[in-house]
Amino acid sequence: MNIIIAGAGQVGYHIAKQLSEEKKHVCLIEKNRDKAAFASENLDCMVINGDATNINTLKDAGCDKASMFIAVTNSDEINILSCLLVSSGCNISKKIARLRNLEYTKPFQTNKAMGIDFIINPDIEAAKSIINSVNFGASSDIIIFEDTNVQMRGIFINRESPLINQTITDIKKNIKKDFIIASIKRENGKLIIPKGLTQVRDGDYIYIVAKKNTMDEVLEILGKAKIRIKNIAIFGGSKIGLMTAKGLRGKRRNIKIIDKDYEKCKDISKECPKAIVINGDASDAGIFEEENISEFDVVITSTDNEEINLLSALYSKNMGAKRSLALIDKQNYMAMATKLNIDSVVSPKLSAVSSILKFIRKGHVIGVYSIFGGEAEALELSITKDSNFTNKAIKDIHLPQDTLIVAISRKNETIIPDGNFIITNDDRIVMFAKKEDIPEIEKMV
Repeated sequence: MNIIIAGAGQVGYHIAKQLSEEKKHVCLIEKNRDKAAFASENLDCMVINGDATNINTLKDAGCDKASMFIAVTNSDEINILSCLLVSSGCNISKKIARLRNLEYTKPFQTNKAMGIDFIINPDIEAAKSIINSVNFGASSDIIIFEDTNVQMRGIFINRESPLINQTITDIKKNIKKDFIIASIKRENGKLIIPKGLTQVRDGDYIYIVAKKNTMDEVLEILGKAKIRIKNIAIFGGSKIGLMTAKGLRGKRRNIKIIDKDYEKCKDISKECPKAIVINGDASDAGIFEEENISEFDVVITSTDNEEINLLSALYSKNMGAKRSLALIDKQNYMAMATKLNIDSVVSPKLSAVSSILKFIRKGHVIGVYSIFGGEAEALELSITKDSNFTNKAIKDIHLPQDTLIVAISRKNETIIPDGNFIITNDDRIVMFAKKEDIPEIEKMV
């Protein structure tokens, strides 16, 4: 598969890194000289320092032979124009564009004749992730798999954790619930697909897979009991904050939105008439006491400043808020947040990456979720009669070494399988895999 990506920002860089490490032929176009040089030095793919709206640059990138074009520059207009150029001048079957402006997004979603096959809006994807997290208690990072009741939750292990220094086998003996620890990210950055004798250590970040009810029970044992979220505070009336507020309306919830821009507050009041809107600054410690932040069930920090989001989410928890959720994109900040007292982190850019990868892998792949900054993926796959998985016990399927099948959905029933479980036609399987093993798995399915 030959893929052209326009834009070497965080989204374009992550997608290029992921796909090139899967041995796909990737060409990255970036107009900024410094960004292009950085990508060229750090990625194993072709990088062109040029303009994606120039037909000659597109030809140099190999648009005549490419099967997919992904436009994820920081400009909606450039993304639209480059897709239109590719659509009219090259025989590329799939065109993807990242559009942040909602006014642009609507017409392109309803008219594929305009040259774009798939629109991704990072703000919408991030708002969906926040709403999902809050609806499930905002106790941890969460992945919800389609048409199953299986969840994947991320948990940071500190010295107070009941799992500390236990092996996977010991944990399963002590917590008699049907769940799987699918992966561990060590404090030193090492990614581990655990086995029975693998020990959970202080500073680990683990992903747990279980059915919804079982997950609630496991999280309660781990000190992350689900709470009923009624009172919600949102710092930042950004697009994401506003969409989140609208998505969380109802269920007898009380929503308070705090933003430092007075004029924006007036606009928010019109769009969210049932919310309480306060003109205040998240960087001002006094506002936390004035608005009784300690009494809120969850505090969502969604300003345009990641440092303020990180600090205000942490301060909210220290003040007594039951849960905190921060909007963060920088990888080092995300790592810091998981080690602090912040319950959940949402990245707009990584949410966009996951949605784009899902579109790229269409076919037998129903869902794809990029985790650990793209080092691994959780995949939801549909099994057909021609699959190499069909009518085989899991232990007899020659999966890559660090690949784990963590759940099966069959006729509205969800199963956490063992090695003897036999996969059949029409099953849906949830699998955890390192990025380098994805090409082999795609061939097998």
